[in-house]
Amino acid sequence: MMTRRDFLGTVSWSAFAIPAFAQWDFTQSKVQDIKFPEKNDPAYWSKLRKLFPMPEDQAFFNTGTLGAQPTVVMESTIEHIRKVATDIAEWDYKDDWISGYKPYRVIRGKLAELINATTDEIALTENATAGMNYISNGLELEPGDLVLGTDQEHTGGRSGWLVKQKRKKIVYRPIPVPKPAKDPQQVVDIFKRAMGKKVKVIAIPHIVGGNGTIIPIKAICAEAKKRGIFTVIDGAQALGQIAVDVKDLDCDAYYSSRHKWLLAPPGNGMLYVRQERMQDIWTTMASGNWDNHEDDGYRLTQRGTGNLALLIGLNTALDFHQQIGPERIYKRIKFLGDTLREGLKTIKKAQIFTPTHPEMSAGITSYSIKGLMEGRLVDELWRRKKIRIRGVRQSTHIYNSPQEIEDTLKIVRDLASE
Repeated sequence: MMTRRDFLGTVSWSAFAIPAFAQWDFTQSKVQDIKFPEKNDPAYWSKLRKLFPMPEDQAFFNTGTLGAQPTVVMESTIEHIRKVATDIAEWDYKDDWISGYKPYRVIRGKLAELINATTDEIALTENATAGMNYISNGLELEPGDLVLGTDQEHTGGRSGWLVKQKRKKIVYRPIPVPKPAKDPQQVVDIFKRAMGKKVKVIAIPHIVGGNGTIIPIKAICAEAKKRGIFTVIDGAQALGQIAVDVKDLDCDAYYSSRHKWLLAPPGNGMLYVRQERMQDIWTTMASGNWDNHEDDGYRLTQRGTGNLALLIGLNTALDFHQQIGPERIYKRIKFLGDTLREGLKTIKKAQIFTPTHPEMSAGITSYSIKGLMEGRLVDELWRRKKIRIRGVRQSTHIYNSPQEIEDTLKIVRDLASE
């Protein structure tokens, strides 16, 4: 007897009014037309800064919220938006002008290569929050099952579990993590003590968004695996800031945004699910391929009409990232973050909330000045040197410079001496 799944596999999708567009060619991007500075050029980073459209007298340190797009990313995105608006009558369905229906295996493959996964394990989402919800909604749990998080989750990393707690009577328990943690083992031990028999899921960030703590994910996942606990990692602040190898981390799922450290347009996210665990995740946003287990990443990607321009911008951002070299980017981000933290250590009234352990920090630094209102520091940094941070968090990226760090430290010293 033919099942519904067998039937759908034999019928042209045109019968269901789903347009059969040609696959967009993500093997090419405008990055190939850029003249990058030579790798050994002493002025490499200052020349690279010119590939961003930000005014040169402004310093942007809020990548933890939204990355600054390179000019080539902005232009490739706008170009497609303009084409759709001006040439829409020429669209004969032979070209792919919208997203949402195709598997996009080329661009998923680029993401898979970046995090050491397979293409079938990668789904395209709108952002990290969507990825978290696909797991919290898609994973079968029973009343009383326990999900462990941290007390420092972004709202997008915990809300899906809170909804499931209210609807399905699971228990979501945030575990306190020190601010700052002194070393990785301290955090591992905290979670080991919390892994009781009722724990079914550990859902925690790779990097804490508020203070930049790099959580020792590999060690925690290893302990969880011994106990059969499903691990899902919030990589919103990690992908593009530090190296991410999901096979080495040995987690079951990993989700992230790409509009932060990968410098892609907003509206781009990623979800990885280990192939062996894909069958455990129900589709949340169901479209034509909702039951397609030959390509589970496609199953979790397809969700109706979307803006293809955002994927084109993402593709350009990924090529830009690879052209510079991921390891070189991570090293630069870490160098600038370390420079800021080392400078803050010399200022008597400065309080640093980010771990100074070398394995637990990278580009995010959270700090304050004793006795000074948070808003005053933000305002003075902008007023004096047009340095933009968010609250007490300062995020370094490749478009920042040592001089901008020094300018920051000088202003902090001046304010601390008042």
